[in-house]
Amino acid sequence: MSLDHSQSPSWDLTSEYTAVDAPELRQDLAQAELRCAEIRKLSDSLRPLVAADMTPDAKTRPIIVDAAINAMIKYEQAVTLLHNVQTYLSCKLSVDSTLAPAKSLYGQAQSLQAELDQAYSPIQQSLKYLDAASVGEILAHPDLKAYGYPVKKLRELREFGLGLSEEDILIAFGVNGPTAWGNLYDSLAGSIRCRLQLPTGERWVGLAEAASLSQDPNEAIRAAAHKATRSAWSEHEEAAAAILNALAGWRLDEYKRRSSKRSMHFLDTPLHQNRITRATLDAMLTAVGACKDLGRRVLRLQAQILSKPKLAPWDLFAPCPAKSQGGWKPPTFDEAIAIISRAYAQIHPEMGQFVQMMAEKRWIEATVGPNKRPGAYCTQFIKSRTPRVYMTYTGGMRELKTLAHELGHAFHNWVMRDMKIAATHYPMTLAETASIFGETVVNAALLEQAKDPADRLQFTWAQAREVESFVLNIPARFQFEKSFYEQRQKSNQSPEELRALMTQSWQHWYGDSLSEMEPMFWASKLHFSIADLSFYNFPYTFGYLFALGVYAQRATLGADFYPRYVALLRDTGSMDAEEVAAKYLGVDLTKPDFWHQSLKIAEQSVLNFETAATEYLRTTG
Repeated sequence: MSLDHSQSPSWDLTSEYTAVDAPELRQDLAQAELRCAEIRKLSDSLRPLVAADMTPDAKTRPIIVDAAINAMIKYEQAVTLLHNVQTYLSCKLSVDSTLAPAKSLYGQAQSLQAELDQAYSPIQQSLKYLDAASVGEILAHPDLKAYGYPVKKLRELREFGLGLSEEDILIAFGVNGPTAWGNLYDSLAGSIRCRLQLPTGERWVGLAEAASLSQDPNEAIRAAAHKATRSAWSEHEEAAAAILNALAGWRLDEYKRRSSKRSMHFLDTPLHQNRITRATLDAMLTAVGACKDLGRRVLRLQAQILSKPKLAPWDLFAPCPAKSQGGWKPPTFDEAIAIISRAYAQIHPEMGQFVQMMAEKRWIEATVGPNKRPGAYCTQFIKSRTPRVYMTYTGGMRELKTLAHELGHAFHNWVMRDMKIAATHYPMTLAETASIFGETVVNAALLEQAKDPADRLQFTWAQAREVESFVLNIPARFQFEKSFYEQRQKSNQSPEELRALMTQSWQHWYGDSLSEMEPMFWASKLHFSIADLSFYNFPYTFGYLFALGVYAQRATLGADFYPRYVALLRDTGSMDAEEVAAKYLGVDLTKPDFWHQSLKIAEQSVLNFETAATEYLRTTG
């Protein structure tokens, strides 16, 4: 794979702020601080009235209602300003994690966020505990109607509430607690250097570039990048373990404090955040667990094509070795944009135009840099309601698919840009709908364009690898994290214990389809060390299977599909996942039927791969 990535573009953030030290950025911070002070004054009048059961009399009700309305409006203004600043600084630090001025300002913004949340806490508590009539009066205000669903979700947590002073303490201490630990992981990941022992000699790279080499066609390069990453994290395993233990320990202590009325399980928060029930999660995992062999079939066949007895962990992103007679080669960034745009346009021209717009406006960051953080994500600036996509693009099928995935997220944000912000906060389970739908669309388009057996093998290879990812890798992550939390309730887990838990999880799901497991995955996978989220895994499998169910409607709905698809995306911020599924798919997610139907669609990807592999092996002798 070529190491010349000069064609990968950097993103343009100047539409928001011209620089880290821009006066406009400081002004937004100052305005957010002013709103915070105004909210604090309004909240102070409510503090003596907040209780677990608030039914105000005729005298106090107008005071509470008026204070809540004004504070909610000011809070939305403050959040808009503050999140815009935080998004900008986070984007800058993603590209260069050593940028000291951005780090300093980001810390200030996080502290202000904690102050804002603390000032707003009495309002949150009032909305949670007030009688329904008072809440209805608040939400009747024209500027607050979009808050109906978020307030409903907030009130579902009434049994797990703490006293106002305790909520304040959690918010205030969080800056130097989980937020600080999450920042430490990000800083560590951005600063780690990996020493690669390549056939051409020794080379030092950052984690993001090492990750990009994991899809190199040369196994020696893949193995070198993988082993260098594993070795680098092993040198920092004590720090990584401390971060993971601190984040989990904080959450478990908080859950214990919240369990005075009803025991709070460590899955309750991620389930509530993802707006699904335990019954839905169990139904999905049970169905997936019965289909482990789908992913294993993929890996066994790919090992055969790569002329190996079994794949190693560094082969999990290996590109298809087939050489296309039609000229297929790893696309440049511009070629990838053209491929995705054409595929999206087959759903509707607006989708293709959107992809072109993202590229033309330089809303995509794809460069290679020594201080870039690994991974890929989509974010948006809340003031302008414009999305941004972050990744490291070096070419290859995996990164083409990653780009298609993140552009799906961006499209989801784009179709909601005219809605009230309160109605656009969708959960990760439903957030993955548009991203995985986008990948599926690109998969289908590539397969349709396949010119020869090698092309068909290339495209079905990538589709089949997705099955492995969502049916084996993601469930293995979930099992590890669940086992870790169970053990963390008893004691801190050492790096050795974490390696053992990860190995056990991989062994359960991958079985004998790999030559060895990946014991350091708990450290190298950033998803386990996100400050404000736990179990950042099962929503991916949910999203994959749910998106397949949505995509299957395209054939039956015809021209009606696109407007219905957009309507579904726009409803994701104001419905539980089960409600969205019932309204748009007519299915019950708590029952296994839907999950088995989607797994049948996934199995077709494996069958297509097996057919293409048979054809390719026959033609190549």
